[in-house]
Amino acid sequence: MSEPLLFRSKLNHILKENSDLADRTLKEGELISYKGRKYGWLTLKDNGVHLSPSLMQMLDIKVGDKLLAIRSSDIAFTLGAKGALIQKAHEYTGEIEVF
Repeated sequence: MSEPLLFRSKLNHILKENSDLADRTLKEGELISYKGRKYGWLTLKDNGVHLSPSLMQMLDIKVGDKLLAIRSSDIAFTLGAKGALIQKAHEYTGEIEVF
């Protein structure tokens, strides 16, 4: 594993079992399935990430869809478009910032 920070994170067990994700030989934007979830990596550029058309198609999202940023570990985050947390966000009466 090339990143000491990742080695000490809660993602360690995922990376140990998926060396192509750990050493980034997995192509940027490509997803792998592990225990019912999909994992991949993207480079942060200019305070954002670029989702390729093929990745968006695989995730069943379109340009203009709102994605909810969800903290998923001490070092990573999840972008959600569907599911229970998204429903809770829709029902939330406070303000959720849009970026």
